[in-house]
Amino acid sequence: MAGASPLVQDGSFTPEFDDLVSETMRRWNVPGLSTAVIDNDTVLAKGYGYSQYPDKPVKPDTLFNAASMAKAFTATAVSLLVDDDEQFPDVKWTTPVANLIGDDFVLSDNRTNQVTVEDILSHRTGLPPCDDACYGTNAKVPDTPKSVTRKLRHLPLNRPIRTTYQYSNVMFAVAAHLVETLTGQHLADFLREKIWDPLGMTSTYYAGTDLNERRGTQDVAVGYGYDKEKKEYFEIPWPVQPEGRGAGEMISSALDYAEFLKCMINKTGPISEKGHEELVKPRIVTDEGLKPFMSHICYALGWETFSYHGELIVGHDGATDGFTSKMIFIPRLKWGFVSFANTQDGYEAQQKICWALVYDLLNVPIDKQFDWDEHFQKERDENHPDTKEDLYPKLPEPPLPTTLELSAYAGEYFHSGWGTHVVELKDGKLQVDSRDRTWKYILMLTHVSGEFFVAEVDILDVREKFNLRAEFRIGPDGRVVDLGIEYIEELDGEKIWFERR
Repeated sequence: MAGASPLVQDGSFTPEFDDLVSETMRRWNVPGLSTAVIDNDTVLAKGYGYSQYPDKPVKPDTLFNAASMAKAFTATAVSLLVDDDEQFPDVKWTTPVANLIGDDFVLSDNRTNQVTVEDILSHRTGLPPCDDACYGTNAKVPDTPKSVTRKLRHLPLNRPIRTTYQYSNVMFAVAAHLVETLTGQHLADFLREKIWDPLGMTSTYYAGTDLNERRGTQDVAVGYGYDKEKKEYFEIPWPVQPEGRGAGEMISSALDYAEFLKCMINKTGPISEKGHEELVKPRIVTDEGLKPFMSHICYALGWETFSYHGELIVGHDGATDGFTSKMIFIPRLKWGFVSFANTQDGYEAQQKICWALVYDLLNVPIDKQFDWDEHFQKERDENHPDTKEDLYPKLPEPPLPTTLELSAYAGEYFHSGWGTHVVELKDGKLQVDSRDRTWKYILMLTHVSGEFFVAEVDILDVREKFNLRAEFRIGPDGRVVDLGIEYIEELDGEKIWFERR
């Protein structure tokens, strides 16, 4: 293989590489990990650790949740429509989305007819992250890509179009709806017919349609979290989120994704030459910080691009409940890397392993190599949930009481985009049961002063908590009018207001 090094020699991973992977997994508490390295048409793949802890080993064909690495396939699907002038003559990257799916795509200001196909695939529409607005499979009426698309008219836009990178899973669900509407096929069926089967990706599926069947016939990894106090893994339910189809939801393996990377590296079909060019052409600069010897990261169409020591690198990461994923390729060297891990904390390990291979490939001196372990450890040490004092630095002493008894704040509240929040008084505290959402959570409202509260978001499956500001407003008749929650950090302190019914 090109760039032979102490980590890869004579077409195999060396003991030094195996030791690096094992030590990195141990440091970052990763139970299982698969990886593949692509060099032209040669693929080297291996599994490490356990797909089902503690005794079922990961193999190169073990199936994982691909998370946001699915976005590259959604963009690829759209590229096939753009290329097909016979069946889809109106589909171009610069075509307004509303021209293609009509009244399903309506935004909350006058840019409805401005947002184009390439805008929704490059996170530059002006829509901030709105994942919390989506209903999951536990809901009485679960969302679909179509219903998610139709929510847009009720969701806030906070930046002018094409000025600011704001990562949006919702817009990739819109892209899925666009493909399904125009082709009359489920996105999974379209991808299988047009992309997966032609590339030989026979072990790639969508969780919402195929997960249970795959569990009976193939090695499907179990997702895990790590309890730092108990120093043990806990199982996380597989995130089945058909409403997010297009943004994630794919099941695949390192071997299958290696076939996709070979296609991207060698610029082969079923993607056209022009399609390859458009998919990796930068559309907007992201907000990710600079690392030594690395350029700003730009977002293309379902891909990120940046330069490192003069080499163009294209890639994408993914993270969801219990799983992380990472892929990159270096076009000039026809080299690529892909990895899956069955823990939501796997990103640190995958980044360290990936860059160790890149450093070797490019012969980067040790003193010019970025210390990823130190970087991530510092991030973890500094990353703590906002406390009451962080959210409300200026409070009266003593705090003001609520205007009404807590029971008067209980009731049903509604937002046209977010749907219903039912506030209940349980054990002396107000709470909202949101286990019907994409990310299942309980919202605990703790009084701070007056009508101001701390909303503790307890994401149940992954056992993570964080705090937000919340506020009730009282009308002139002395009754509660609405509930506001700062769900979106990018709104700079503005709340999503739920009207009391």
